[in-house]
Amino acid sequence: MKAEEFRSELRKRLQRHADDVLLNIFVSGGQLKELKGKEILRESERLAETSTAPPGTVVLLLLPHSVELFLLHIGLILTGRIPAILPWPTSRVDTEKFQTNLLHQFRNLPAEELITVPELASNLGVRLPYRVVACALDRGGQRKGEFEIALPISDAGDVNTRPSKFQDSGDALFLQFSGGTTGSQKAVVITAPILSRQLQRLSEALDFSSNDAVVSWLPLYHDMGLIGCLWLPLWHGAPSIQFAASEWLLNPGLLFEYLERFKATFCWIPNFAFTYLAGQRERMNGPYALSHVRSFINCSEPVRLRSIRGFRDAFADWGVTPQQIHASYAMAENVFAVTQTRMGEEAKTFSRTEVESARNNAALAFDVVDELYVSSGAPISGMQVRIVNADGGVCLERQAGEIQLSTESLFSGHWGPDGFVTSTFTGDGWYSTGDYGFMAGGELYVIGRLKDIVIVGGQNIFPEDVENVVNRVEGIYPGRAVAFGIENAYETESLIVVAEMKGSYDRNRAVALEKEITALVMSAIGAGPRKVCVVPERWIVKSTAGKISRRETRQRYLREQIEISQNRVAVVAAK
Repeated sequence: MKAEEFRSELRKRLQRHADDVLLNIFVSGGQLKELKGKEILRESERLAETSTAPPGTVVLLLLPHSVELFLLHIGLILTGRIPAILPWPTSRVDTEKFQTNLLHQFRNLPAEELITVPELASNLGVRLPYRVVACALDRGGQRKGEFEIALPISDAGDVNTRPSKFQDSGDALFLQFSGGTTGSQKAVVITAPILSRQLQRLSEALDFSSNDAVVSWLPLYHDMGLIGCLWLPLWHGAPSIQFAASEWLLNPGLLFEYLERFKATFCWIPNFAFTYLAGQRERMNGPYALSHVRSFINCSEPVRLRSIRGFRDAFADWGVTPQQIHASYAMAENVFAVTQTRMGEEAKTFSRTEVESARNNAALAFDVVDELYVSSGAPISGMQVRIVNADGGVCLERQAGEIQLSTESLFSGHWGPDGFVTSTFTGDGWYSTGDYGFMAGGELYVIGRLKDIVIVGGQNIFPEDVENVVNRVEGIYPGRAVAFGIENAYETESLIVVAEMKGSYDRNRAVALEKEITALVMSAIGAGPRKVCVVPERWIVKSTAGKISRRETRQRYLREQIEISQNRVAVVAAK
């Protein structure tokens, strides 16, 4: 399907559901905006008239959760522009990381225009070589006024090295970004052919139809929120219920409230959210009726057995069963889903002790709780997955190595300052994901990021294993532990652990926690950390997708010395 065919088909589908509410968007104060098919078509194209960017050019969207964000994204596509939704800054994303990532995008994206709010338009800290359009919204995403045009600035300042023109095959619909956990986010060009294939294949794997409904707090700058929770239901004429991630964090029970209220059937959430929701059960108003939900999909790498079991046990009396909890392996480079567990069946597990490492033929380390890997499911139709060792040879069943893909929804490359970068493809056309896992019984089991593996004296240590141990320590902020390796003088690596203390920082407590963590990690994986640092909340760097960034945290650790004195942590530049 070509781009113009896609736009034509989208119009037909919206007209077919002209009187059906397809978008339910909650904004500030819990106010609900309902949009029928005909209203989405009319209002999205009307808002797109705000842009004067020529068809085929990139328009950056830097907006909070709002009706305008959804409609502009759709409208720009319908009118032939190529929108790119940039991450909206939040208090939970490291400021330095956000600014670095934003500058990276400004330098590398050949955009013609930026649509944002007045505050950011005047306070970005760089002079932009784009025409800037400001949309006045309040903090909750409510419109306060009309769009205002700011004249382009001829002196591009810090970002004058950007590419001068966007070039592609002519089938580009929009850009979406990789997760950014191992470096700055990269722009993936989503074309009409690969998007239409993904939406069809994914619906087949899920048996998804217009009778379903999706509830989501996931941001649109991430593929889980954009593809799984917006485009899949929109394309198939099913309603979606959208609310802000910030609202979910303040009131996690809203997810279940909306699932019950709208009789929704699908919900995609990352692994950490399963743990977070289970831990927040006592805060929720409940009980909520959840037996009608067809699937809570854990779309993470890896999926943690402890997380999904905790979620199941916490909400079993509300109707949650093991058969409702599913898993998927997905990435922006493949539009979204690569694998999916079977609907109506409990996700399979596999003993870690029965898996061999392709690197050293040794049993992989496992922590003291999650002794089983959780399946991310079988490849969906049109997808091929293989596992390769360090020499490029294809691994046998139950042998771990790097995950590679060959699919009909695969991107052609990342967009960067030199145009499309395709260096992650092998000579025979497979995409090297950088993720580590194995196949068993036709299903994929994801272990973690290949680049993050720490090798201590020849032993493979997976940071996820270490972090799982640390996150169970009382006094550590849940989900805020990072493990990584640093090369030492013995041509191997030292294991370093950084963990955030829950609540106000106290040095005496930190010392005790550091000793406890060291002993627990040694007991669980058979190798002790060279150093454990317990730091205050929000010290660890997170990506714009809300994931912990090991690479950035490691760089911060190397860049700064942590000086401990008088029950506080002072950070100074490393000498």
